Amino acid sequence: MNKIKSILVDDESHGRVVMKELLAKFCPEVEVIGEAESAQDGHALILEKKPELVFLDIQMPGGTGFEMLKKFNKIDFDVIFVTSYDHYAITAIKFSAVDYLLKPVEIADLKNSIRKVVANREKKESTSGWVINLLNNLEESTTEKKFAVHHKDKVKLLNLSDVVCLEAESNYTTVFTSDNAKYTPARTLKDFEDFLAPHKNFIRINKSVIVNLDHVTGYSKGEPCMIYLKNGKEYEISRRKKAEMNERMK
Repeated sequence: MNKIKSILVDDESHGRVVMKELLAKFCPEVEVIGEAESAQDGHALILEKKPELVFLDIQMPGGTGFEMLKKFNKIDFDVIFVTSYDHYAITAIKFSAVDYLLKPVEIADLKNSIRKVVANREKKESTSGWVINLLNNLEESTTEKKFAVHHKDKVKLLNLSDVVCLEAESNYTTVFTSDNAKYTPARTLKDFEDFLAPHKNFIRINKSVIVNLDHVTGYSKGEPCMIYLKNGKEYEISRRKKAEMNERMK
């Protein structure tokens, strides 16, 4: 197999050295063909070298990795973010299907990320849509947000507006959509709660359920306090959520 031509974009020289050493030792299918220490230099280097894979830091002086990606008219390369912990950014990345590695990079995580890149290339599955979706989700002005779920060995992007409700299933969550489909991504309900926090039409009504208020047909204020959805489902609202529910429904 031809080696995957890659570049490293990271303002920390030590981080680039370590990544090159890890790739050379544990991922021989990857060839590093260039390095850049800023978003501006990274943009120019990608245009010049045309890599197949970019290892991209998020927080860098003079511009973030996200801002760099927005400069491209077409994203025709795979991206693996390599970053220190950033709760907001990582939550967004998780729901975009784009891969990421936390610094300091663990060998097992790196190998797993490269396996995913190889698998996508073998399936000829483009990841550019995942990157674009991530960038759109980070834009406050973007009206329609989407998130990624794995479905039948494919990645499917679901519109948030189509989500009726979400139910906890241990370390998974079942997502019910307005076309009566359901998906069970390997994300906890808490993961979804964090991701959906900026979207005020979603509310967690008890320990096991999040609902989209745009799909509510009614609710009762008595005991038990129940909520009714367009897909026919009904759930009990926990006592501690009743006041918030009443305020949201206004």
